Amino acid sequence: MMTPSCRKRFGSFATVLLSTALLSTAASNAAASNAAASNATASNATAAEATATKPVTATYEVYFGGFHVLNAEATLENGGERYRVTAAAETQGFLSWFTSWKGETESVGRVDPDRIVPQWHDNRGTLDDLERIVTLRYDDEGNIIESEAVPEQDWEGRHPLPEDAGKGTLDPLSVIAGIAQLLQNGGACEGRFAVFDGRKRYDLKVADAGTKTLEPNSYSIFDGVARGCQVDYEMLGGHRIERNKYAATARERIIWVARPAADAPLIPVRLQIETGYGTVMGHLTGYSLDGQPPLTD
Repeated sequence: MMTPSCRKRFGSFATVLLSTALLSTAASNAAASNAAASNATASNATAAEATATKPVTATYEVYFGGFHVLNAEATLENGGERYRVTAAAETQGFLSWFTSWKGETESVGRVDPDRIVPQWHDNRGTLDDLERIVTLRYDDEGNIIESEAVPEQDWEGRHPLPEDAGKGTLDPLSVIAGIAQLLQNGGACEGRFAVFDGRKRYDLKVADAGTKTLEPNSYSIFDGVARGCQVDYEMLGGHRIERNKYAATARERIIWVARPAADAPLIPVRLQIETGYGTVMGHLTGYSLDGQPPLTD
C-alpha cells in the first residue's frame, strides 16, 4: 500500500509534470510571432502571424513508463499589453489508483516593452481529499504584496526559503509570458528566470536543443520536424531535503515545439523527461484557436 508520504511524493511528481508541460507553452504564440515576423513574405507565416495573438488551447496526455498518468490542458492569451495563462491537469490510470490529484492554475499580467509584470496568480490543487491553495498578488511594479498558502507550509524536512524569496521573481505561469516576450524580441529559446510559486523559490533555465523529426505514433496528432527547448531547475529554497526519487533522477527535460497545421501557431507537440525509473512522454492530442472547437486529427 502506498503510504501518505509516497502519495504526497506522487502528487508532487504530478505537479512537476504539469509545470514542465505548462512551461512548454512559452514557445507557442510568441515563437509563432517571431517566426511570422522574420518570414512575413511567406503565406504560411502571414497566417501564423494572424493567429499569433489569438488564444491557443492545447490538450495533452502524459505517459510514464508506457502508462497513462496525466491529462493536461493549457491556454495562452498573449496579445497587446496583457497576457493570461491558464492550465488544468488530473492524474489518470495507474497513478490515480494510488493517489487522486487534480490542479488548476491561472496567471494574469501586463506586457511592458522590456519586461513582464505579473498582477495575480492563483493555484488550486487537490491531492486525495486535501486541498492546497496558493494566492499571489502584485503591485503595479510587479512586487509581491500578498502571498498566501493554504494550508501553511510544513517546514519539517524542507530547505528554508532565502530572505526576500519573492523579490524580483515571476510566478510559474508568468514565466511563460516572459519567454514569449524574449522570443518576440528576437531571442532564442533560452534564458534564466527567477521564480517564486508561493511555497518554493527556484531559478528556471531554458536552452535550445536543436531540431528533430518526430515520427508518427498512435498517441499524438503530430509528426514532423520540431524544435526542442531544454528545461532545467535550480532549487533555492522551500524544496524537500530528501528529494523525490523521480524528480531527483530527471534529466533531459525537452519540450518539442512545432505547428500542428500550416495555419496554426507553434505549440508544444511533445514532452520528454528521462528519469532513473522510466521515461515521461507527453503527447499533443488536440488544439484550438480563438475558442474554436478542438482539432484532434
